[in-house]
Amino acid sequence: MIDTNEYRTRVYAGVLGKTIGVYLGRPFEGWEKDRLEERFGMVSGYVHEELGKPLVVADDDLSGTFTFIRALEDSGLYADTPAEAVGDAWLNYVIEGKSIFWWGGMAHSTEHTAFLRLLQGVRAPESGSIALNGQTVAEQIGAQIFIDAFGMVCPGDPELAAKLARAAASVGHDGEAVHAAVVVAALCAEAFVESNMERLLDRAIAVIPADSLIAQVHRDVREWARGDGDWRVTFDRINERYGYHIYGGNCHVVPNHALMVLAWAYAGDDFYEAQRIVNTAGWDTDCNAANVGSVMGIALGLDAIDARYPFREPVADRLYIPTAEGTFSVSDCLIVARHIASIGERVMGVDTPAGAPAPGWHHFGEPGAVHGWQPEANSFAARGRARVENVVHPDRSGERCLRVKAQVGAGIAPAISTPILARPTPGYSVDGCPRIMPGTTVTFALSRCSGPARLVPFVRYLPCGGSQELTVDGADVALDQNPGELLFAVPTDLNGTIFDLGLRIDADRLGEVEFHVASVDLGGRVVLDLPAGPRLSDKRLVGWLHDCDMIRESFSDDPQPQAHLGHNKGRGLCVTGTRDWRDSSIAAVIGIHGGDACGLVVRYQGRERYYAAIIDRDGIRVIRREYGADHLLATTIVDGSAYEPRRFALRATGDTIELTHDDTVVLSLHDSTYAVGGAGLLIEQALIDVRDLRIEADLVPGRYR
Repeated sequence: MIDTNEYRTRVYAGVLGKTIGVYLGRPFEGWEKDRLEERFGMVSGYVHEELGKPLVVADDDLSGTFTFIRALEDSGLYADTPAEAVGDAWLNYVIEGKSIFWWGGMAHSTEHTAFLRLLQGVRAPESGSIALNGQTVAEQIGAQIFIDAFGMVCPGDPELAAKLARAAASVGHDGEAVHAAVVVAALCAEAFVESNMERLLDRAIAVIPADSLIAQVHRDVREWARGDGDWRVTFDRINERYGYHIYGGNCHVVPNHALMVLAWAYAGDDFYEAQRIVNTAGWDTDCNAANVGSVMGIALGLDAIDARYPFREPVADRLYIPTAEGTFSVSDCLIVARHIASIGERVMGVDTPAGAPAPGWHHFGEPGAVHGWQPEANSFAARGRARVENVVHPDRSGERCLRVKAQVGAGIAPAISTPILARPTPGYSVDGCPRIMPGTTVTFALSRCSGPARLVPFVRYLPCGGSQELTVDGADVALDQNPGELLFAVPTDLNGTIFDLGLRIDADRLGEVEFHVASVDLGGRVVLDLPAGPRLSDKRLVGWLHDCDMIRESFSDDPQPQAHLGHNKGRGLCVTGTRDWRDSSIAAVIGIHGGDACGLVVRYQGRERYYAAIIDRDGIRVIRREYGADHLLATTIVDGSAYEPRRFALRATGDTIELTHDDTVVLSLHDSTYAVGGAGLLIEQALIDVRDLRIEADLVPGRYR
């Protein structure tokens, strides 16, 4: 069995490789080889600035890969997770029209097609089948691009990776798309124990039928590569036999899988060369570069990624994973890798020793890991004055930390920061929930601090109802006193959504400063106080996940300021928070303006996992939502009409779920299915009225079940 620490490092290298491939290939996704060569010669590094594009973006390759693997954990079945459970994860983590997928329509987007089938009650694997959706739709590229993590949880076991990948891929795809996905997962699994690309390819291809088209693609491309000695010549052969003119639809898996084999066959053990080839070859560049990157990251390790080109520094581990559940909305490669590895350890039967210390939210535990922390360049005076670097901890044997060095002086104030919530970018939605909110306590573990300056923690936020970001500072510490800790309690009256967490270095005279950050931890009790209910900021409902068809502020005849949220058909949800929230409550004056039902939600873990108190004309029922079913836990009737706003609160404390009306307990019950999760509002084919909204939650990071 692979050593646990080595396993975690290799998963991190695979996540980095996947992420780098997306960011490298995304700016010119869909370009043909001739156009790429005319513009760049060879794609030899990031070209986003040249093309006027952002580097770090939300992308289906990343969101799908790092979300659907959660089916193993959510189901509790791990190595035995079936296709049906992965289909449930699609329904749980996807907001229709917003999250993860390209929403191109029935029979146009494969994932949209399969998602609609799931909504109609068709279970996986039929939801992705050729029999139901047709061969062209079922054999597009999506299964392959979402699959890497299913190999990452099976180190050295390509057969198990193939089993899990076949189940996961069949939710949306069939035929050769499933074979291609299975090969990629097997490559990822085998790469933990084999770094020779020829042997890797041999072993991975053995897990699919020898008479499949994908197996023939492998045999052809590798044979051509051995004879041609020039990847461009081999590309021409691929284009002739396996090109888009033969395999149609929006983005067929066969041509793109062939280009991945091309890169692996020619690059050998060179991560940089593989990225150059697969990106310059064109077609679905971000998808292809991502799969190539994950396999080679695992096989070759961290050092190989930056051996010839500095891929990692501009990325700084940053990841956007917008889904229907907010825990990983804005995350980073190390956090995601550790989460995947924790699932893999359960698949392998490795138990974490009782009492073993959990790493901090940011712990910098792998070489080069920075958890998104970068110097800011918001002012001319401070630009280029600060540097961050992952180093061996100077005082703790076997640990790593973030070292910060800066030039300071009066009016300079260099700063470093890490993103907490994503700002809108072109393309995929970046809707999410911040992990830091009013009431959060942020603890920085510091050491070896020196220099004539004060270290000031801050958050940058968008005020509720506003359009301009503001900054609020915490209490500073003097670096020359070598503080061991810096505490930042985010004010509970901060009425807005946090986008960045940072450290600013203030000084009155010129000098050099240095300090080390061993960890950054989160705690405290979140308090969201919204007297007028959820409000739009910069024309968006920022920091909430929702499928509302309408959001507006007060009508002209409303007696008090309040919000109105509408959902036109079926059940809608408007939620915030993460699985960092343990004991929590939501209170509001709420009623039905018109329509069927309103409600309060706690322990929200996605669209198919939560508790809710649903209020309608017949009374109140408390339910546990669990994958397509409302499990009735209790019912009651209280005075008043559902169509008049009334004060309710829903609380989850331990395994106790409690509903109050006007501060009087009207229902109390026990259910231990969900221990953590966010909170919010339910709208069932209605327009609802909401005011005096208050959410509170104990913050306990890392409790994801």
